[in-house]
Parts: sequence; C-alpha cells; structure tokens
Amino acid sequence: MSETTKSLLAGSTKEALLTFENVNVFFSKKKFFGPRSQIKAVDNVNLRIAKGEILGLVGESGSGKTTLGRTAIGLQRATSGKVIFSNGEISVDVSASKGKQWKELRKYLQIIFQDPFSSIDPNMRVFDTLRIPLRAQGVKDHNEIEERILRVFNEVGLPQDILNNYVFQLSGGQRQRVSIARVLLFNPSLVVADEAVSMLDVSLKGDILNIIKKISLNFGASFLFITHEMAVAKVIADRIAVMYLGNIVELGSSEEVISKPLHPYTQALLQASPSIDPSLKDVYRTINIKGEIPSSSAHPSGCKFHTRCPFVMEKCKTNVPELKHIEGSHYVSCWLY
Repeated sequence: MSETTKSLLAGSTKEALLTFENVNVFFSKKKFFGPRSQIKAVDNVNLRIAKGEILGLVGESGSGKTTLGRTAIGLQRATSGKVIFSNGEISVDVSASKGKQWKELRKYLQIIFQDPFSSIDPNMRVFDTLRIPLRAQGVKDHNEIEERILRVFNEVGLPQDILNNYVFQLSGGQRQRVSIARVLLFNPSLVVADEAVSMLDVSLKGDILNIIKKISLNFGASFLFITHEMAVAKVIADRIAVMYLGNIVELGSSEEVISKPLHPYTQALLQASPSIDPSLKDVYRTINIKGEIPSSSAHPSGCKFHTRCPFVMEKCKTNVPELKHIEGSHYVSCWLY
C-alpha cells in the first residue's frame, strides 16, 4: 500500500466509520456478437467516511457514483477489496457479509433512492410503508412501532394526518420525506443519499438538504451524498470527492475543492455551475472538455481523462497518475501536479 493510500485511509483525526480499501466492482457484459466485455464501474477506490461526516460524491452519469454507493451498504458486492464498517459496536467487511449478519447491517446502513415515485409502493398506506420494515427487523410491539413512526415523521416535518393516506396521494416532496423517515426508523450510522434531490423543485431541494443536515447533527449519522451538481455538494458536504470513470480524481474539504479546484475535470464541473459562487469566477479556468465520458467497458489507457483533457501530455496517455497529497486534506490525481 502506497504512502498516499495510507494517508487517505488515515484521513482526518475523526474516527473512520466506513473505509474502502482497494475496492473494485466489475461486471461482465454479454455482446450479441463477439466475446464478453468487462465493465469497470469502480476501479481501485481508497476512501474513508468519518463518523458524523457528510461526504459529497460528485461526477457525471456513468462515473460509478451509484455503484460505489450501493457497494458501501452491501447492495452490490465488491469484485475485490474491502468495505470495512466499524461503529464501535461491530466491525465487519460489508462486501463479505451474508445471511443474518447482512440483515443485521440493515439497521446501520441505509439508502435514500433518487426517485421517490419508484422507491415506494404507491398502493400502500404511508403507515404500512414504515411499519413493514420495523416488523422485518423484529419490532412487534404496536405501541413501539407507532412511537417510532411518529418520531421520524416529526423529524422530517410531515403531518401525522397523512399516515392513513395512500402513497400515490402524496406529492414528490412528501414521498421523498417518507423515504427519509423510513431510513431513520433504525437510527442508522451511515446513509447513502443517491441523487436524493435531483428530481425535486428548487424550493424543495433546500428543504430536503436542511433535513439531511439536521439528521446528521441530531442523529450523528454519516452521509455519502451522491450528486452531479457541484452547487448542491458545496451546500451540504464537509468534504467532496470527484469521481471519473470509476476513479477518485480529486478529494478535499468543500472549501478546498470549491475555492481551489486542481483537476481539469473538477474545474469543468465547477464551470458548469456558474452560479455556485460569483466571487470565485476568476478562480476557474475556462475548460473546454471534449465529447462525453467513455464507456466503462473501454477505459482509456493512462489517465482516463486524457481523451477529453485540454492539457493532455504524452505521459498522460500511457501512465496512470496516483492520487497525490497536495496540502491540508486536498488530494488530486493529475500529471499537472
């Protein structure tokens, strides 16, 4: 393990809750003609999430963000590497867990899905949507079930009189609050928020982001907040990790990444968010990246971003840059540094 990887996994002085150690997630894809191809969704990721931290994971569609998020909570098995969850009560490799141990982890590891219209059965009553997960985890007492449901409803700002409504009667914002309430039933240690505000109106986005911040503060929960919007990551995250084609290409505190972006890809993402901070308009270089993100089954050699980078050099085409420590908690994977 390189010194950079060791320092990445050591991270801040806060205790690690979840640690990715050399995590790879590959899929086999069958073609109509010819041999199978291998899709490298996550490629040798080393990362840690501290207790109580909100880590923003930013990148384009196809960068591997959702796959990494699903791997974090055991919904997707890692092809190789470890995903170590440790909260003081238990310490376990999430990717190797199964059976009763995997079921027990559901209390600690939860996810808020992107689409509130497909993540909850529209033909169920709201109360049953929350009651069934509790019963699945062995909570049988009706009074305890009711008490827990009322408590989480209060946390997400929903009126109790909708508990008897069917889910299809709710608005998109209410459905997403119900999704968050369902997550909170077990006081989870880590929540993956997978594009949790991308389908909501701007006014509702602010409400949901405030709820997530409140949950992190009141419950001490850590969040892996997945988004393609730098402006959203700036508002919600303590640290930001920028992901491109399965790799983390830049990592640092929100302030470091937003005010001093190093990787050309990060700069391009920030440039695409012109309203993120008008005072920083002179910080971002004009980056004209070419084309779209390559296929996950045909990664470019060397630096994966070299096919779109305006600053490409010869060694970028053949040599893979390591994630290098620059200063503070700021890391970047680029031959410019």
